[in-house]
Amino acid sequence: MKNFLKLVSVLVLVAIALPPLSGSTAPAPVVSAQDDAITIAWIPKSLNNPVFELGRDGCMKAAEELTASTGQTVECLYMGSVASDMAEQARVIEDAISQGVDAIGVSCNDPDGCIDPINSAIAAGIPVMTWDSDSPGSDRITYLGVDNYTGGVAAANLLIREMGTSGQVALLTGVPGAFNLEERIRGFKDGVAGTDIEIVTTVACNDDINLGVQVVEETMLAYPDLDGWFFVGLWPVFAGKGAMPLFEEAALNNNMKAVAFDTLPVELEWVQDGLLHGLVGQKYWGWGYDTMFMLYDHIVNGTTFADWTDSGMDIVTINNVDAMAEAWATSDFTQPLPMAYPPEDGKFTLAWIPKSLNNPVFELGRDGCMKAAEDASAQFGIEVECLYMGSVASDMAEQARVIEDAISQGVDAIGVSCNDPDGCVDPINSAVSAGIPTMTWDSDSPTSDRFTYLGVDNYTGGWAAGELLVKAMGEEGKVALLTGVPGAFNLEERIRGFQDYVAQYPGIEIVTTVACNDDINLGVQVVEETMLAYPDLDGWFFVGLWPVFAGRGAMPLFEEAALSGEMKAVAFDTLPVELEWVQDGLLHGLVGQKYWGWGYDTVFMALNHAANLYPYPDWTDSGMDIVTANNVDAMAEAWATSDFTQPLPPAFPE
Repeated sequence: MKNFLKLVSVLVLVAIALPPLSGSTAPAPVVSAQDDAITIAWIPKSLNNPVFELGRDGCMKAAEELTASTGQTVECLYMGSVASDMAEQARVIEDAISQGVDAIGVSCNDPDGCIDPINSAIAAGIPVMTWDSDSPGSDRITYLGVDNYTGGVAAANLLIREMGTSGQVALLTGVPGAFNLEERIRGFKDGVAGTDIEIVTTVACNDDINLGVQVVEETMLAYPDLDGWFFVGLWPVFAGKGAMPLFEEAALNNNMKAVAFDTLPVELEWVQDGLLHGLVGQKYWGWGYDTMFMLYDHIVNGTTFADWTDSGMDIVTINNVDAMAEAWATSDFTQPLPMAYPPEDGKFTLAWIPKSLNNPVFELGRDGCMKAAEDASAQFGIEVECLYMGSVASDMAEQARVIEDAISQGVDAIGVSCNDPDGCVDPINSAVSAGIPTMTWDSDSPTSDRFTYLGVDNYTGGWAAGELLVKAMGEEGKVALLTGVPGAFNLEERIRGFQDYVAQYPGIEIVTTVACNDDINLGVQVVEETMLAYPDLDGWFFVGLWPVFAGRGAMPLFEEAALSGEMKAVAFDTLPVELEWVQDGLLHGLVGQKYWGWGYDTVFMALNHAANLYPYPDWTDSGMDIVTANNVDAMAEAWATSDFTQPLPPAFPE
């Protein structure tokens, strides 16, 4: 699960996640540690809380792993006050600043009360992120937390799986209007929409355990034929067994099903005893573990994050509750949680379908798919198979037939890069109607019933390209852009991101944007013509790699300027031909899509969706690779061995 967790949270990671927030904020500067040790203050709302103590253990584990893997001493400094008090927490943050920590992760007692303490840390050069509880008005670099709406959808998926698609359901909430609870309810309602499930009532307990018991039992009297419950929080469960006899009788003997939020030990016991049938849990341990990795990456590598980073969820049923209970008992969440609904035959087959076969990019994705199948088989104790299927040519009619073949073979899931977004709609919908969850990667079909699209954020890629070029050429000079087909959405987004980044530097002038209509020879022609028109050009951004495919010697004016050091060039993608150009000094930075991850991540996402009913957002950011002369050899080695399991060294090491 650790690899998957990094996919959802750090790759994120996946990333995992998520409204398309990436690229909405400007990257922060890299903060260098003052000495060989890096100290990160991890500040909960209060001490002596089992949930936060579990997060502390994750924080300590991450510090241990980072120290072992980097050779640099990394410390998790657990700091807090006994009570959940904002004034006390502000003093704790002040103490962390005065101790000269390198970064802070904090769960805010009050969003407004946290603003000044967080901003004081930022002003002192200490990056701060929030986790669990946010302070959106502050200057924190990101917020790591659960997506409560998605959690509600997951709860709906669980209840449907347990009770079916029809019946009467009641909801129990806490304080009416509380944003996190309302989001869970909204997600649950959307999750059951389109079924014959009727939500007969929503009752509130104002976060009071005894009132929760009372309103649940009153609801059981009012609706004796109730088929299901969604506890938006776990309030009445704290009252213990025997406190709700009507509820318990129906759950144990009348086939009533109940699901709840959170995965605390008391709830796990209720699952083991048959009183609850599914849980959606926040990753308490990950609050500490992920925060450490994210802040370390920000400090050392300059990694930036979206405004909100999804912390992911745990899905618990009778099939994996004992493993979750063992994790709590040992405070060891490093092992993958078994599946909530493992395949009955012990085998999971994903059909991984590219636009065409015999394409080096897709073959690399195929290798990632095969590796993921191997890793998932070892992690989850089942047979996971990547079935590589496709047509020789990029043809929609042929691809539709391939999808039909996958359906007829009875695969468990499909991941497809669509040749045509509209042409993919019927084939994908046919698969979903046959009970085969389907996702898209690389190339989407947004109006189909696919459960998510895994792809790069092109705006953020353009922003990263701008950052690379400024690092290479400086903050002044004339720059030209080469694009493909004018108006193509992915290319226009890259251009927009690039333009927004360099707009921060008034000394940089974009003198022209030329197009090659995705034609290699035309790309060579317009680049050389631009070099003639602007002989004093200082930089290029190739929005795609078209003219690079023409090979060395095809653009003598460009090559002479690049090799002389007077002109710098960056490009999108990280194919081997481009890596050679970086090694030879013709390109100075690359922004690459994670081709290998198209296969690797798709396997884990499809498996998580099918076996854990995990709901993904409409778009999942696949992340990017940043390549310079500092790490190009490592990327070339990864291509040569088709092994992308190792992290890429920093593009700009300290």
